[in-house]
Amino acid sequence: MTKRIYNSWLLIALLTAVACKKPDFEAQQQAMAASTVSDYLKNNFDFSLFAAAIGKAGLMDTLNQTTAAFTVIAPTNSALNKDGIYNASDFDKWPADSLRYFVKTHILPIKLFYNTIPLSSDNRYDNLNNTRLYISRATDAQVGLTVNGVNVQKQPSLGTASQASYSITQLNGVVYALPNTVKVLPGTVQAFLLARPYFSHLVAGLKKFGYWDQLATDGPFTLYAPMDSCFERQGITLDSISRMDAAHYDPVVFGGYFLRPNHLFVLDVKQLPPPSGVIYLAFQCPDVKYKLIMLQQPFGSGVGIVTAASTSMPELAPVGPNASKPYGEQGTLFLGETSNTIFMTSLNGIYTNYTCTNGVVHLLSDLLVMPDKVSR
Repeated sequence: MTKRIYNSWLLIALLTAVACKKPDFEAQQQAMAASTVSDYLKNNFDFSLFAAAIGKAGLMDTLNQTTAAFTVIAPTNSALNKDGIYNASDFDKWPADSLRYFVKTHILPIKLFYNTIPLSSDNRYDNLNNTRLYISRATDAQVGLTVNGVNVQKQPSLGTASQASYSITQLNGVVYALPNTVKVLPGTVQAFLLARPYFSHLVAGLKKFGYWDQLATDGPFTLYAPMDSCFERQGITLDSISRMDAAHYDPVVFGGYFLRPNHLFVLDVKQLPPPSGVIYLAFQCPDVKYKLIMLQQPFGSGVGIVTAASTSMPELAPVGPNASKPYGEQGTLFLGETSNTIFMTSLNGIYTNYTCTNGVVHLLSDLLVMPDKVSR
């Protein structure tokens, strides 16, 4: 009798252990997968535009190979809408090489499951263009998974609200949904600026103060780029830049627009904890008297240039166009943002960044440095 009771309790314990074991969600998805990545994208309305791009780029058959392995970081229809793509026919305006490069940017030649991505910032993976993507995974739910600074969209339909999954597993790969497209370019930061005439004021200033040639070197750089209209709104013209006396200004007047060696996405701020007791991250500008700061608090969704604290000046004094505004409104917003009282993890506009071969470019809605605040 005693032995029978013991065996019964042992059976119950084993059943309980099996019942309580946390399921391997990705293994379950893989076991249930019945279609290829290609089929999944074609038959899911949320990805219909990207599926059309894949087809027009001639890559649909590639993604239909059951013996291959892919990870597709697929922009949703709403993500492509932000880039002005509303119908499949809109892709007909793209040069064939550009469309193919765009599609291949979002595809990795491996199966990359969420649980296999290291808990770290900027894990590097090469896509089908043999250019690099930066994928970060964090324990912070607000930035759980990002690709080149873009939050990957959760898929609550795959589990309960508390067990939302990021990946959608198919026979030959994994699909992740992106709310913004990833913009990876084959040229340098310098080439990025040269190809866009609306950065002529920034280019003129970088040349005037001796920074221009650096932007063609290895870097890495993080560049914050205001367009010509930002300078003109502050009364700064190409002519006035050409007449600036470099000896009359601290070099930060244009040297404050880039960091080196840094490769920073906005959401890195959530993944790089600041020093104890400090609510911001400070990065040294090329001019040692100044720092560029990015905050984890609602300083604004943008960035700011401040004086470097010292024994003679213990406070960080901002030198941007919003320096006179109350704390919380002093940052320079990224292009597309309309409020500087939000957290960086909930950028509410059309914020995006461009990854170049030697750095990252962020578009700004205003200047970072006002010349009159850094004059000698």
